[in-house]
Amino acid sequence: MNKLQSMVNRLRYPGWTVFLLSFCNLVVEGGAKNVESVFYLAWRNGFKRGATVTSLIFSLGGLLGAIASPFLGKLLDRLGPKTFFVIAGLVILIGWQLSSYAPGLWYLFLFYSFVAALGHTSISSFTAMATLSPWFSNTRGTVLGLADSGNPLGQAIFTPLSQLLVLGLGWRWSFRIIGLIFFMLIFPLNLLFQKPIPVWDDEVDEEENDQVISNYSDFKAFKVKSVWWMVGARGFLSISNQMIRLHILAYFVLSGYDQMSAATAVGLIGVVSVMGRPSLGYMSDKFGREIMFTLGIGLQIIAILILVLTNNMNTILPLLLYVAFSGLTDGIGGLILSAKAGDIYPKIHMGEILGLVEIGRGIGIAVGPILGGILFDLNGDYLLAFVIAMMLSLVSILCCWMIKVSENSLQ
Repeated sequence: MNKLQSMVNRLRYPGWTVFLLSFCNLVVEGGAKNVESVFYLAWRNGFKRGATVTSLIFSLGGLLGAIASPFLGKLLDRLGPKTFFVIAGLVILIGWQLSSYAPGLWYLFLFYSFVAALGHTSISSFTAMATLSPWFSNTRGTVLGLADSGNPLGQAIFTPLSQLLVLGLGWRWSFRIIGLIFFMLIFPLNLLFQKPIPVWDDEVDEEENDQVISNYSDFKAFKVKSVWWMVGARGFLSISNQMIRLHILAYFVLSGYDQMSAATAVGLIGVVSVMGRPSLGYMSDKFGREIMFTLGIGLQIIAILILVLTNNMNTILPLLLYVAFSGLTDGIGGLILSAKAGDIYPKIHMGEILGLVEIGRGIGIAVGPILGGILFDLNGDYLLAFVIAMMLSLVSILCCWMIKVSENSLQ
């Protein structure tokens, strides 16, 4: 009876409500980011523009995210999750609906690259992790991994769905429908059920908690050396990922696959990642953040290498291998670095810290797509872009280990 009551009490723990809300937010974030490869191809073909110009729409959105994320992190700490995510849902709705009426490609630089991108950054993994991490100090990696599986689930659902809608209704109606779905997954749920972030630690007494809060009352994330190594790890990996992510659908089509099959393959990466992220989070709790980061990024490099070695080969095996390796390790950077931040930094400043780390991701989203587009326009293929992506992934591994070296420095 006592065991049953204990289980019931655990299920009633408010942190699980925050977990479910974070999961839904990340479904939207995963969907919004991964449908970009579908709309990139639709815009490039529909507006008759080159890869570089079309990619710039997404790059500018990433640049905005890099600039805005530290301020959004502080705003999350100040407003609290409920108000913050409700506003984010409204911004996403407005951005997607306005984008659907864009009369030309250049209007998307305002409606999508600015308005919608601001909403995407507000519900991206760093705000979800900052909100959820303080609730689960003992099983942080596992719980963050479970919540982060919402991201690939969004990829698995919305990538093929958006391609199906684009082929059937055109990209404008696809934007209206998907934007409304995103709004419904964010606005009402967070408005009704979101909880404030706890600033205490249940494992210590009230006096000790007050002392911790007092010690970090003048904490400045930008002065912490290990935070900048974290920014570097996030940034180099993000450039690598974004060079691949935006252009992967175009690469598969260029290799001879039809658009629907290619979009389905990208969606399958999300299906595999739904299982991969919780597993990686659990193993990072058991074996260490740095070890699992290294192993995970190593598998991502193998996945890219498979594409390089099978360039322009219209066979199913390279596609399946890429889906398997990419799916198992997709999103590992944000997951493990967020868990690491929760391990070593004060939770009362988690929004500020992860907002600063998000600069790296924003830079990656800004640089990766347009760099991939430029290299394609110059060379007519993605070979050089994929080689550079592998090199950047190796640099991110080095930065991750430097976090461990400097994590004791708070000055």
